[in-house]
Amino acid sequence: MTDQGRSVQDILKARLAVTQELSAATAEHLRLSQSICGIEVLEMGGIGETDVRMQRERSAVDICEAKISRLEQDMAELDEELAELTNGDTT
Repeated sequence: MTDQGRSVQDILKARLAVTQELSAATAEHLRLSQSICGIEVLEMGGIGETDVRMQRERSAVDICEAKISRLEQDMAELDEELAELTNGDTT
């Protein structure tokens, strides 16, 4: 961060960008979860060759969850910064 600090508008713009990233990451997490469920159905049906795909999807879920966690932390920091700048009056 810079010594000057950011304006409320700058913080809100950054918050919107984080919100958009978080939304995209959450949508990707849902897509991956649905893919894993589909692979599980294929496994129950006895269709082979699903192990590699399942491992890849679960790895992608782990990466996605780490990204979501980081974005949630970024959002919390922006909210703190906003609260400090507005003395807690964000309404």
